[in-house]
Amino acid sequence: ALTLAIVVNCINMMQDMQGQMDHPTGMVESNIITVRSRPFSEEFRTREFLLDSLKEDVRLLESLPGVRAAAAVNHVPLSGSGSSSGWKPLGSEINTLATARLDGTIGVVKTLGVELSAGRDLVPEDYNESKSKNVLITKAYADALFPEGDALGQKIQGRTPDNPDTIVGIIEHMHGFWPGWTYIAHVLVRPAEAGGFNWGTTYMMRTEPGQVEAVFPMVEEALLGANDGRNVRVETLAEVKAETFSAQTAIVKMLGGVIVLLILVTGLGIVGITSFSVTERTHTIGTRRALGARQFDILRYFLTENWVIISSGLVLGIGLTLLLNYLLVTFVNGAKLSPSLLVYGVILMWALGLVSALFPAWKGARIPPAIATRNV
Repeated sequence: ALTLAIVVNCINMMQDMQGQMDHPTGMVESNIITVRSRPFSEEFRTREFLLDSLKEDVRLLESLPGVRAAAAVNHVPLSGSGSSSGWKPLGSEINTLATARLDGTIGVVKTLGVELSAGRDLVPEDYNESKSKNVLITKAYADALFPEGDALGQKIQGRTPDNPDTIVGIIEHMHGFWPGWTYIAHVLVRPAEAGGFNWGTTYMMRTEPGQVEAVFPMVEEALLGANDGRNVRVETLAEVKAETFSAQTAIVKMLGGVIVLLILVTGLGIVGITSFSVTERTHTIGTRRALGARQFDILRYFLTENWVIISSGLVLGIGLTLLLNYLLVTFVNGAKLSPSLLVYGVILMWALGLVSALFPAWKGARIPPAIATRNV
């Protein structure tokens, strides 16, 4: 009963975490490289120099063999670190709806590899000094802001109606910075020259399919060759995502170990109990054999007895499983248990019980009839 409750809920948690890690993000993750440039040279303190360096870096990265597009961004999606904000339809009385905010230079959409379902991409004219910007939002965020589906061309505001932004494009699907966040699919892309002396500049580059390994070693050398007054860190987006999910990966492995240990201990327990039951009834088995019982009859008896005990435990275990899942969903934001997983868990426990009892039961079935008269 306890093994069923713990194993099924552990598997449910593992599936939920693995689902978060494997969920489509809308981006071509396998072809994206991220670059972190942290300046220490005093010349980067000049805003004009910093922006000129940013533009030159983007051009340099795009010129590398095997690179399809590059852009500077404020934060890397899926990294676990980023900016969020809230918008609502201009003039609306509702509360602002939360979203991740990705600031990026021209070409950020092409770099990420996301698809537009409506409207247009950002163009050079969108990068201006106006506080009101033309922006892109994901379809999930558009549906939240405008349930009737008329988001394209609409104006949106923050807490105040000052400097509203205009939606010029809808991204079909994209994930933001924090995997596991309730609003992970809410993303707003705003045109901006992202970067600063204190926090550096982050670049993302998209390679041709299968060219990440070839491009990767060229990136640091190219950027430091252009200006060595900074430190450069290069990672693939896959590495960034793996680091973000490192805790979940460790938990999945730990839960897997718990499951294996519980099943092993439960199986050994059933073997021990069945062996004890066979030993206790050695003379009874011999007597039955002497009266004509076949080995199959003895084997069937012990397996049936085992099945009845296992089934009784599983009835209690089903209730414990549902109760534990209710507590996890209610108090720790766990995933709701699917009925099919519970059914598979019951079948697994039945199989475990029968397999574990098979050897000692077969050993008992081979007790010869002469045992019936021994020591009498």
